[in-house]
Amino acid sequence: MEPEELTDIKFVGPATKAVLERAGVEPTDIAERRVSHAQLVNFGVNPGVAARIRREHSLSWSLEGGEDLDRRAEQVRGLQDGERAWVAESSTDWDAEDLSARQQRLRAETEDVEAAEAAWRETEWPNRDEGREEIDAEAAWREKSKPTPVTRIDGIGSTYADRLAEAGIQSVRSLASCDPERVAASLELSEAKVTEWRDAAKQLV
Repeated sequence: MEPEELTDIKFVGPATKAVLERAGVEPTDIAERRVSHAQLVNFGVNPGVAARIRREHSLSWSLEGGEDLDRRAEQVRGLQDGERAWVAESSTDWDAEDLSARQQRLRAETEDVEAAEAAWRETEWPNRDEGREEIDAEAAWREKSKPTPVTRIDGIGSTYADRLAEAGIQSVRSLASCDPERVAASLELSEAKVTEWRDAAKQLV
């Protein structure tokens, strides 16, 4: 079934759709492989998205062919080294070496490209030194603002921590302000023990 909309094509989201529409690309152009990976990138499609579209729909690296594939690949924005190697492979004679060895090498290169794409997606933004100080400050604030777990108190392990959580006490701060008598009664614990924990918690807040 021919796709009617660009977004009917796997990996084409709203942003990619807008780029392709500006370039005059129709859904059938991709479905019938009338566009190449190099063209998608040159149109402005994110290189990682273009790579996934190419693999999913078996697009060519380039529709032009010829001996200058390496030169054109170098000009394509965002191509990783592994992807350039794939372009180079398309211009060689497939009978020149053992097919299984070639497949193993290309599989390894594909894994390198996918790992690079994953690292790119997980890159913290902004991806420059500007703003780094603010990012570090926010991270430090979030770390400092985390509630201190009750297991920081001597004598409270995971079992007691779970029981205290049943009474709504999940941090040292909440333990420091609790009513030992009420907590002890509701959890069937020794009031003296809960009082000891509360006093220890007060020393940490």
